[in-house]
Amino acid sequence: MRPGLRADAVAGEIELPTGTPARPLESDLVAALMRRHEVAAERLIGWLRVAIGLCVFVTVIVADHVMLRWTGVSLDLFMRNAWIAALGFLSVGAVSIGLAVPQRWRHGYSYLFMVLDVGLVLVIAYLALAERGLPGNALPSAPITWSVPVVLAVGALRYDVKVQLGAIALLALGLVGIAGALDHSLMLDPASQNVPAWPGLFSMPVNVMRFALLLLAGAATAFGIVRSRRLLSSAVKDAVGRASLARFLPAEIAPRVAAGDLGLRRGRRQRAVIVFVDIRDSTGMAEGMDPERLSQFFTAFRTRILGCVRKHHGIVDKFIGDGALILFGVPDEGSDDAGRALTFAHDLVRIVEAWNATHEMPHPVRIGIGIHVGEVFCGIVGDEERMEFTVLGDAVNVASRLEQATKRYGAMILASGAAVEGTPERAAWREIGREPFAGRRELVTIFAPAEGGPG
Repeated sequence: MRPGLRADAVAGEIELPTGTPARPLESDLVAALMRRHEVAAERLIGWLRVAIGLCVFVTVIVADHVMLRWTGVSLDLFMRNAWIAALGFLSVGAVSIGLAVPQRWRHGYSYLFMVLDVGLVLVIAYLALAERGLPGNALPSAPITWSVPVVLAVGALRYDVKVQLGAIALLALGLVGIAGALDHSLMLDPASQNVPAWPGLFSMPVNVMRFALLLLAGAATAFGIVRSRRLLSSAVKDAVGRASLARFLPAEIAPRVAAGDLGLRRGRRQRAVIVFVDIRDSTGMAEGMDPERLSQFFTAFRTRILGCVRKHHGIVDKFIGDGALILFGVPDEGSDDAGRALTFAHDLVRIVEAWNATHEMPHPVRIGIGIHVGEVFCGIVGDEERMEFTVLGDAVNVASRLEQATKRYGAMILASGAAVEGTPERAAWREIGREPFAGRRELVTIFAPAEGGPG
């Protein structure tokens, strides 16, 4: 481990770059998602227009020929409007499909096609009444009027509340304008109707109720758009937060933090087993080694550490240069934490020896491992834009000093008496010294694997 990193490693305060701040990233992701959705939605709406046009053609124009042939009744009063509707929706749909590609699409096209859809409905509704001399009260009887909920529902696919509110306002003004232009009366005179029971169904109060229901339907779609966008924004924020945590926090810690574990967020005191691992003479190994090859070496070394740590249910707090800080008993303490840490150390030595036997590296890889148990403060430090998990305390310092002492004692593994005593592995360890370590008064009992042991 390089000396320049030692102080930070002991304190457990290695600061990790987190890159782009969370909030701008979330906004950019939402904007990008909505951009892709807008183009895809408009393409879908275009195909729905084509489907509506074909539906009008089949149900009215084709049906007219069938009825004329079998019953002698013609729908000629509806034919012109049916052709306008069919050709109008087919034309607008074809144009929108052609423009709904990322290279051509502009946001303003959403407003243009919304106006065309609403305008087509209003024009046909006006013609359906005007050409028959019907008053504005009869507006609900025009079949095209009941395409309004369809237009609003299809428009909601855009997830653009401004366009949807524009459609609602334009439809409302248009329907009121048609009713007023065609002399909408408060009450119809039953004596002037062939069917006396019908006029009441088209009087002002009933039509106002119908109009209000259409507005409520439009408001519901607008509310649905707003809610969907909020849910999307919240989901993206949550995904970005989890991805950031998973990238810069230990994999075993990130889910707990994401779930709102206040103990880890605020930090807490607990007993933990601290293990430091370091490569011996990494500077000499790196000398003359191609930078790419050196990167591959460190990747291979860290991969072996990660595999061994997971096998023994520990966590890698962080990799520091050519070494690693490993924890057992975090975030949840266990009665076998120290035993698992000692077994991990022996296992890692065997893994490195097997690696050396492959002669993959030009020089044998040698490591030093220091193990200690004690009370630490562990938790998340920093804010949402720059955070890390860290452990602090004297136990971290002692584990680091033990790892450094492996050079003086000529051992690959050194552990404190606190880590060895009381574990099932105690018989495989021997005491080799006691010293206070730099800056400390209390003596630390130092153990190494017994002769012939796996370490």
